[in-house]
Amino acid sequence: MNKKMWFYIIKRLLLGILTYLLVVTVTFWVMQMVPGGPWTREKALSEATIEILNRKYGLDQPLFIQYIRYLGRALIFDFGNSFKFKGREVVDVIKDGFWLSFRLGFIASLLALGAGLFLGTYAATHQNKFFDRAIMVLTTASVAVPSFVASLIILFVFAVNLRWFPATPVNADPITPYILPIIAESLYPTAYITRLTRSSTLDVLGQDYMRTAKSKGVRPSRVLLKHGLRNAVTPVITYFGPMFATIITGSLVIEKIFQIPGIGQHFYSAITVRDYPMIMGTTCLLALLLIVFTLLSDIAYKLVNPRVDFD
Repeated sequence: MNKKMWFYIIKRLLLGILTYLLVVTVTFWVMQMVPGGPWTREKALSEATIEILNRKYGLDQPLFIQYIRYLGRALIFDFGNSFKFKGREVVDVIKDGFWLSFRLGFIASLLALGAGLFLGTYAATHQNKFFDRAIMVLTTASVAVPSFVASLIILFVFAVNLRWFPATPVNADPITPYILPIIAESLYPTAYITRLTRSSTLDVLGQDYMRTAKSKGVRPSRVLLKHGLRNAVTPVITYFGPMFATIITGSLVIEKIFQIPGIGQHFYSAITVRDYPMIMGTTCLLALLLIVFTLLSDIAYKLVNPRVDFD
C-alpha cells in the first residue's frame, strides 16, 4: 500500500476513535434519561438496600463523575459488573454470548454473500425472464417483511408444522437447532446483496469494454467472470462490512424468537431489567465492530478497484 492509503487508514482510525467516544457518551446519557432505575422491581426494595446497591456500583456519585469514570473504563473495554449476572463482569458475559452469535452470524453472512452473488448475477444475465422476475419478487418480499415476521413464519412452517427442525436449542443436538436461526438471519442480507449484485452487474454489462470484449469473440461467461464481476462486486463489498459487523453481534429479535443464548438475547434481557452496564457494553461493542469492519470494507473496495481515489 502506498503512503496515501496509509494516511487514509490512520485518518479513519482517528475518526473511528472519536466515533466510539461519541457512542459511549450518547449511550451513557440516554440511559440516564430512561424512566425507572436498575433497582426497580415488582417488589420494591427498601431505601437502605437501594442506598447500599448505589454505593456498591458507584451510582451515588454525581452523574458527571459517573460519566468520566465510565468513559475512562470504556476506553480499556472495562464496563464493570453486570447488575443481572451477579458477581460477573460485563466483558465476561459478552464473551460467552458473543462467540455463539459470532458463529451463527459468520455462517449466515457467508450464506448471504454466496447466495446473493449467485442469484444477483443469474438474474442480471437473464434479465426480464421468468427466473429474473421470480428472484426480484422474492427478494423484494424478503426486504419488505420485518425480521420478526419472517422468523415466526420460518419457525411455524419448518419447526411447528413440518417438524423438520426443533423450535429451540437441544443439548443433545448441537447443529440442527441453529439451522433455522441461520436462515432467518441470512434472509434480509441475501435479498439485499442479490438486488445490489443484479443492479451493478446490469450496469457493468452495458459498459463499452464489455461489448468490446464480446465483439472480439470472447465467451460471454469468460467476459463476465474476468471483467464484469470484479467491477460489479464493489457495491457488495461496501455493504458487506457493516452488515457483517451487525449480524455477528446477534439479532435481538431472532435470538429471542429461537431462544438462542447469544449476545442479542443478553441485550434483550439487559433492557428488561435495566442492566445499564450490559446495555452500554453491548452497544459499544457493536459500534466498535461497525467502525472496524466499515474500514476493512473500504480498504477491500480500494484493492478490488484501484481506480478509486480516497480523499
